[in-house]
Amino acid sequence: MRTLVINGSPRKNGDTQALLDAFLAELKGDVKVVTWQDDISPCIDCRVCWTKPGCVIEDGMQDVYRYIEECDNVVLASPIWFSSLSGPMLNIASRLQTLFMGRFRRGEKHEPTKNGVLILTGAQPKTKAAPMETAMVILRNMDVKTPLIETIYSMDTDRVPAKDDAHALLAARDAARRLNKLCGM
Repeated sequence: MRTLVINGSPRKNGDTQALLDAFLAELKGDVKVVTWQDDISPCIDCRVCWTKPGCVIEDGMQDVYRYIEECDNVVLASPIWFSSLSGPMLNIASRLQTLFMGRFRRGEKHEPTKNGVLILTGAQPKTKAAPMETAMVILRNMDVKTPLIETIYSMDTDRVPAKDDAHALLAARDAARRLNKLCGM
């Protein structure tokens, strides 16, 4: 089992990381975690991918593209900033433009074959709708099936940090166990 995790949080010990740590502690198989520190530049809208597969920017995303092709599971984990996914998450996600263009400009056929998990953390309880919608677009472009295996929220982190959110921590552990079972681990 191979799992790609894209962590959009720049905080090493923040709320998003607390849920991700609970998830990863239970997850088996090969795991590639991508963060803002992985030398990935945002898309520059050069439009080369409109007619050719891949991306002209030579950076850490080249390895991510290969892993997307091979993985069984995709996990997005992000804090919510201004009712949106984090800036680091969106920078990484912008580089999926080549996958989108493969379908809609280059006519490539793709089937959703990957399992997906979404982890969102936020200070305000009612700010998850817009980031969830954006996350679903990102996941669809990586061939993730719907419905997702799990969507995990900790949405009152100013009052209850994610590391103390028993419901969200349990959901994170359970999601990893479900992926393990689905993939025969």
